[in-house]
Amino acid sequence: MFGFKSKDDSEEAKQAAIAAAKKPVRETLSAMAMAQPDEAERLSQRLKDYLSADKTLPMEYKQKARERARLLECNANMRAADKVLHRAVQLAAEEHMGERSKALGEARRYFSKASTLGADQEWRKAFVRLSDTVLMTGGVHHAGPSRAKPAPIAPPTPNRAKL
Repeated sequence: MFGFKSKDDSEEAKQAAIAAAKKPVRETLSAMAMAQPDEAERLSQRLKDYLSADKTLPMEYKQKARERARLLECNANMRAADKVLHRAVQLAAEEHMGERSKALGEARRYFSKASTLGADQEWRKAFVRLSDTVLMTGGVHHAGPSRAKPAPIAPPTPNRAKL
């Protein structure tokens, strides 16, 4: 009545402040769900800055939010690496070796970022196997004779079975 506040009012205000502080965190995490790697990295950094500056949120919530942001950023890099690597497979099959090499380099950049962020070991092994396959695909078809298939020197033998 005379400027005194009850404990219930301050507790409700504290809970309201925490709920208001959680809203931008949830919005940022939902925006990161299907973001491209560059945008996911930018959103992750913005979230980390917000969480370090905010004093109202509990420490456990901050840790979970940082972990979720790291996971979402890792998934964005994994999706991008898979997409570019499959494009490299198509380019290798079509004998576009220069473009294949560029796509493979881009996929490796995404792969290294995803590995740094904690990508699954099985996914990393699958990526390495597929990238090795891409390196071995294409670029070996020769129009003329080669060392493996030389041109015939002698004329073919006639078929004397039905004379």
